Amino acid sequence: MARVTVNKTALTNLSKAMEGANNKSLQVGWLESAKYDDGTPVAGIAAQNEYGNPKLSIPPRPFIRPTIENESESWAGVADQGAKAFLSGKASITQVLNAIGLKSSADIKNSIVNGSFVELSPITIALRKIRNDDKYKIGGALVGSVASAIADGQTGAGQLGDQSFGNKDPLRETGYMIATLSHEVF
Repeated sequence: MARVTVNKTALTNLSKAMEGANNKSLQVGWLESAKYDDGTPVAGIAAQNEYGNPKLSIPPRPFIRPTIENESESWAGVADQGAKAFLSGKASITQVLNAIGLKSSADIKNSIVNGSFVELSPITIALRKIRNDDKYKIGGALVGSVASAIADGQTGAGQLGDQSFGNKDPLRETGYMIATLSHEVF
C-alpha cells in the first residue's frame, strides 16, 4: 500500500494565506476623486457613454461590456497564473489582484483608444466649439439655438452651428477618461 506524507506546516500556512484572501476584492473603473474641471465625476460620464442617455439624446457608445466579452478569457488566464503563484507562495493575493487589475484596466483603455463609436451629433460638435466662449452659457436655450442654426444650414466658420471643431471624437476628446481609469484592491 502506498503511503502519503502530509506536511502540516505547509497546510497551516496555506490555510492562513487563504483566510487573508477571503476579504480581498478588486475594482476597476474610476475612483470617486476622478472629476472633470467642473466637478463632474468621470465615472458618470463613462456610464453615460457606455449605456447612453436618451434624455440628453446621447446614444450608447459601449466600451466596457465589449471589452469584458472579448478579454474575459485573457483575464482568467492572468487569474490562473496568479493562483498558481499564490498557491506556491511566489505571490500574494494582493499581487495577483493587482495583475488582473492592471491587465483589465489596460484592455479597457485600449478599447477607448481604438474603439469605433457612434459619431457625435452636429449639435455637440458646434457646442464643443463655443463652450469656452464666455458670451455663451450652455443650456437648453443655446442647444435649441444651435440646433435651429444647423437646421437652417448655418454651419460655416463663425456661425452658431459651426462644425469646424477639430476633435469630433466621442470618448477621447480630453484623454481624461483614459488617464483616470484605474483599479484598486480592497
